[in-house]
Amino acid sequence: MRFRALVLSFFAVLVDGFDTAALSFSIPSLAHEWHSTAAAFTLAIVATNVGTVVGYLAAGRLCARFGRRPVLLTGVGVFAVGTVLTAVVLPVHSMALLAVMRLVSGLGLGAVLPAAVSFAVEHFAPVYRSRVSVAVTLGLAAGATLGGFFGGKLITGLGPTGVFRLAGGATVLVFAAMLVGLPPAVAVAVSPRGASVLRLFGTELRANTGLLWAYSFLVFASSYTLISWAPTLLTSYGFTRTQAPLGLAFVSLGGIIGGLVLIPVAARIGIMRALVVLPALGVVFMIVAGLARLSGVALLLVLTVAGVGIIAGHIGQTALAVALYDVDARTTGVGWSAALGRLGSVVGPAGAGLLLALALSAGSILLLAAVPAVVAIGCAVVLWRRNRDSRVVGVVVESGV
Repeated sequence: MRFRALVLSFFAVLVDGFDTAALSFSIPSLAHEWHSTAAAFTLAIVATNVGTVVGYLAAGRLCARFGRRPVLLTGVGVFAVGTVLTAVVLPVHSMALLAVMRLVSGLGLGAVLPAAVSFAVEHFAPVYRSRVSVAVTLGLAAGATLGGFFGGKLITGLGPTGVFRLAGGATVLVFAAMLVGLPPAVAVAVSPRGASVLRLFGTELRANTGLLWAYSFLVFASSYTLISWAPTLLTSYGFTRTQAPLGLAFVSLGGIIGGLVLIPVAARIGIMRALVVLPALGVVFMIVAGLARLSGVALLLVLTVAGVGIIAGHIGQTALAVALYDVDARTTGVGWSAALGRLGSVVGPAGAGLLLALALSAGSILLLAAVPAVVAIGCAVVLWRRNRDSRVVGVVVESGV
């Protein structure tokens, strides 16, 4: 039961990551087919993230009322429908219809991550829960990495419409596997009052919640700018439309490496200090990518290390939320932290889209995308200094993350 809970939760998040990547690596080809600009697809990216934010915010209440398993299944079903309908409307060349379908997909996507993390960790003893939360959250980077590495071939062989048909079909298969194999939820009573966001602002949690939310918003703004626009930015460095998805692949591969590195690093120095060190590494390499005149493999390797640090930051905030909140508030805490992150993932890519429309260079956009991560590191420093002698830091270290 534990193995099935972990693996199926991971795959639910993986198809989430692939679906998000599919839009990212399809934009250069869609812009060519629709005789439009890449910046015009900012609306579709923002609609996806807005829907996801709403799903995150609702996840805690929904899980308290209906249970984690039904919410997880429903979330996967909704974004399966949204992805299939995205494939249906693409031949119409309507930006409004595309944005609506992406909004529907986002609603399902948003419900999945908090429900999947909470569902999986409740099947394990407390000592393993932070590691389980990192493992499940790694599905996002794994899905994006698959999309990046195979995106060029998929675009060439199937076209953008075929890509979304494939993504929708894969999500339907995951949904069917979950219907058959997802184990029952662990019997844990969660009170609606405990699931309220006000629970996160009790006397002991108020400052930590505020710092966690600020950190999530800022680090997601940087990471999703990289994830959403990497293929488009690489076309400015001489990559073709079919080569450009490699940018997403290498950034996301860095995210997987960063998530795996996060476990031993945080076990040694604590999750809060790890959320300072790894994003700082990412910032340094984003600056290198923005300033150095790199191309080809050298540029891809620099973006990989940037992904190691920046994406490890947004994976780590989920583990920290799991450790900060008790069982009553856990899904709400994970959901609201991720929601603030996703708000950052709306603001960051939207700002980058505006800068693209203003014809700012790719290097300048990479430099500006590093700024929110720098401020996020400052929030993590304050969070660590406030909690370095507290129970929270000890819990996170003892639990192996």
